[in-house]
Amino acid sequence: MAINTTGHIVRVNSVDAGDLQSIGNIKQKRAIKDYDAVNNETVVQAIGKIKTDPISISVLYDPASATGAGELEAAFKAGAQVPFEIELSDIGTTNGTKFTWDKASVSDFEINPEEDGFVLASFTVTLPGKPTVTAAA
Repeated sequence: MAINTTGHIVRVNSVDAGDLQSIGNIKQKRAIKDYDAVNNETVVQAIGKIKTDPISISVLYDPASATGAGELEAAFKAGAQVPFEIELSDIGTTNGTKFTWDKASVSDFEINPEEDGFVLASFTVTLPGKPTVTAAA
């Protein structure tokens, strides 16, 4: 039995980010600070908020395209925060698991000329807080 998937999808401003070539891990962490008492063995922990590490993505670059890399490049140049979503392809489902942030900032933009004649655009997206997660269906 063969299972067809659409692959992973990145959306910026509700627009697919084009021909996705690579995407980094979605890593979340919570800051925890220990306070050690000097007069006993007690350790008190302050539990902070959940944060998401920046995510690197690369797409085929077409500067004439208003969609795809164009949305990411425009957000970078304008210094604008934009809605950002990653949909992961879950085998055997119609829609993959979605990770959504209301606003994200593009902090790095790089053009990578490849040896085979293609040009890739690489971006680093900085994400505030934890995402809204929608399970695969």
